[in-house]
Amino acid sequence: MPDLLVAYRDLGLGELRPILILHVTGPGGAEGDIAGLIDSGADGTVLPAGYAPLMGYTPADIAAHQGAGVGGSVTMHQATRPSKAFIPEMPGLVFELNPCFVQGCQIALWGRKDLMQHFDVNIMERRKQFSLTQV
Repeated sequence: MPDLLVAYRDLGLGELRPILILHVTGPGGAEGDIAGLIDSGADGTVLPAGYAPLMGYTPADIAAHQGAGVGGSVTMHQATRPSKAFIPEMPGLVFELNPCFVQGCQIALWGRKDLMQHFDVNIMERRKQFSLTQV
């Protein structure tokens, strides 16, 4: 039985998608909720570049490297210090995020190395729902 069942959401993109809200605390203590797309194709958490300073990351906390995205090669700015996150409906499980910040990224992506290390994810496209089961 899943720990959490979530209906797809529309964030103004014109369609319902598997969107999960995480409460994130950056290394400097800044915190807030971030809505992101559950993405099994993303290696880890990918955030729009503008989130880095809002979360308290400085240039010294970020290492640039080339990565691959849907559109081809992209410069990714990998955080060298983790942030903390939890699902608001499940505040007892706090886990680390090691985000990459990408210029031009439109929406947060929750990928395999962060969220999916702590939860099994079941996408039920026909029902427009997803479930999370703590592992």
